[in-house]
Amino acid sequence: MYKFTLSPMEIEEITGYQRYTQQQRQLRCHGIPFTTDGKNRPIVLRKHLTPDTTKLPKVDEYVATEPNFDAIYGKTSQESER
Repeated sequence: MYKFTLSPMEIEEITGYQRYTQQQRQLRCHGIPFTTDGKNRPIVLRKHLTPDTTKLPKVDEYVATEPNFDAIYGKTSQESER
């Protein structure tokens, strides 16, 4: 039945989440295109994934991968006129 699309179990395995909204967020974070069905479940076409797909790490879209050192050390992009 899932010849052209990933099964719900495969999507859960790839994203690491059971909830549809969390699965969608994880797919968006990793640039995997999807659409939703009537129950808001993500539908992913197999052609959008490479054969060596592994489990995606849990990445929050609001967290930067590196710290903002300018904010830590107090440097700004504009110089004051004093």
